[in-house]
Amino acid sequence: MSIPPHLPLYCQTDDAKWDTLHATAQSFIQKLDLPKIHPLCKHFLQEENTYWMNHDTTILDIPLPDHAMGPEYFYEQSMGFFSRLYTLFCVVAPALLAMAELWLRLFSCVIAPAVGTFLFLKEMQTPEVPLRKNHDQNMTNKSNKTEYRRALILMILGLASSGVLSTDTMYVQAHGRLSGGVCLCILLFLSIKGSKRLVTFQRRIFYMSVVFILSVVLYLYSRSGRVGGDDWLFDHPGIDIATIQEGLYYSPNNTFMRRVAELWPQEDRIYDKRINASPLPTGDSMTGIPFLVNSAPSQEYHRLWVQSEVDQEAVAIDIAFPPNGIHSNSKPIYLVLHGLNGGSHEEYVREFVVRRVTEGHTCIVMIARGLMDTPVFGWNVFHGARITDVDATAKAIRKGLDKNQMLAGVGYSMGAIILSNYIARSGKQCHLDCAMAISGGLDMRENLNFLRSMRLWQPMLAQTLKEDFIMKKFDGRFRQRLTKEQHLSLMRASSVSEVDVHAIVTYNGFHSLLHYYTEMSAMGDTHAFQAKNSYLKEIIRNASIAEENDSYNVGRIGNVSIPFCVMHALDDPLTTWRTMGHDPQRLVETGSGNIMMFLTKSGGHVGWPLGVNPASSGWKFMNDAVSGFVNSVDQARMEMLEDKRSE
Repeated sequence: MSIPPHLPLYCQTDDAKWDTLHATAQSFIQKLDLPKIHPLCKHFLQEENTYWMNHDTTILDIPLPDHAMGPEYFYEQSMGFFSRLYTLFCVVAPALLAMAELWLRLFSCVIAPAVGTFLFLKEMQTPEVPLRKNHDQNMTNKSNKTEYRRALILMILGLASSGVLSTDTMYVQAHGRLSGGVCLCILLFLSIKGSKRLVTFQRRIFYMSVVFILSVVLYLYSRSGRVGGDDWLFDHPGIDIATIQEGLYYSPNNTFMRRVAELWPQEDRIYDKRINASPLPTGDSMTGIPFLVNSAPSQEYHRLWVQSEVDQEAVAIDIAFPPNGIHSNSKPIYLVLHGLNGGSHEEYVREFVVRRVTEGHTCIVMIARGLMDTPVFGWNVFHGARITDVDATAKAIRKGLDKNQMLAGVGYSMGAIILSNYIARSGKQCHLDCAMAISGGLDMRENLNFLRSMRLWQPMLAQTLKEDFIMKKFDGRFRQRLTKEQHLSLMRASSVSEVDVHAIVTYNGFHSLLHYYTEMSAMGDTHAFQAKNSYLKEIIRNASIAEENDSYNVGRIGNVSIPFCVMHALDDPLTTWRTMGHDPQRLVETGSGNIMMFLTKSGGHVGWPLGVNPASSGWKFMNDAVSGFVNSVDQARMEMLEDKRSE
């Protein structure tokens, strides 16, 4: 077999880099016995400057390469001008509108008081001018027009911001409705008084804006979301405020988990704005600001490959050793699962790795298939319900563990969803010794009704997902498997949920989006932990898939066999608090009681910033919470082993 002279990066390795590893690290690598290049690289042949796989490979059903696809796959060439323009609008507009609205909501707490102060000072400085027939004519000079146009804009912006403060879920959950309502009333009073100085046309615009804003506020204030019968979607005051309490939940009947809670330092799991938490006002800002200001040091990785036992595809694992190069045979090894469209380069992942290797741990980041320019040769690209890659990776890493050494799983966001699902489904066959899931829902079916996330956050995530994952890399596969109408709908999708409909559900043969989220979730096969007013129950009732007495069936989440901690902020703007269930204490007591839940009132999504300057601490609280839990589990295990030896 001839080997192409110019191999792709996943078929190359730098032997000199591996040779510089410390002897302990090399010994660990040898125990793993994993390839340093993609396992299918030996099947490559060179034909007309294109790499093809040999017929010896077990992957027989291979998509056509992009250059071999006929014009029938590229339907855009026959689209009309207005159809193309509408597609462009769907691609660009939702993300821009979502970003604009999100910025307004982020700064409403500043805009509303600032505008109110400005209008108050203006009212104190300028005596009221009585309305006259010739009043409009007296304000025709250019400077007055500019001044009153600016005042009109500020009035409308201030009223809109105060409306946000009194109706937005995040603001109301954090600060209540009183402050926002008072601010709205004051601004309304000052704006109406100030509007008397506007010209007639501007006053009309102002009053129409007031009517519109008040109508929206009253609607949002009063909506309750009836879902059928006497059931209501939201509790008072009409928006989806968390009804579960913050705190650390664990089963008092499980002596091991009780000991873990005792060993976990209490000061490391307190997140309170009066003590250490950032004063940022909402979950939106606690999510967005850290991503804007935080940075992490660079980290060197060594890449190996783990081949799937199901379809012979392979995922890359990036291994980071301590700065001194010495691999510890006693300290826990971390297996990290990154977020959606991420990798080992993600800032919060890299920061976690840097913190842990500095403490002497070895960290391994599993790259989801197809991400970070890793190849997928067949049809099976990434989707969140697949757990076989995690299983194969954890199984492979166990070969390198020393006696009594732990393998700890860590998942962020989408990685946390996959990790939770794997632990629940694998039960006693789980290859991890403990795990922690951060900002990942246990029942993602509840996110089907999280419209705020779909409108504000998902358009930006969907845009990045389509550009980086679908169009740049796997567009040919989607064009071949989807109809042109389905592919066009995928290109026009404005939220992650809409992308999932075609890129995941249709492409992979799931029955529906509900079916996909059911398969993806650790609690996807039970309704035991849903609130009485869950919108999901009505969906399931309409879909005729509810089971009799299913409220008593805890499902696969009851099969968790390892110490497993779920960390989630109740103000998470991407993954609703409802994905945690309505009764955390009952949840942690299911099965053998191996589940622990660490819920905070604030923190956002993969955020938890600290102090006035979040950049100074980065993601310290979140990432140190992982090590606190894992070290407590490790210490409890050592104590248990000592007790057994002494018997």
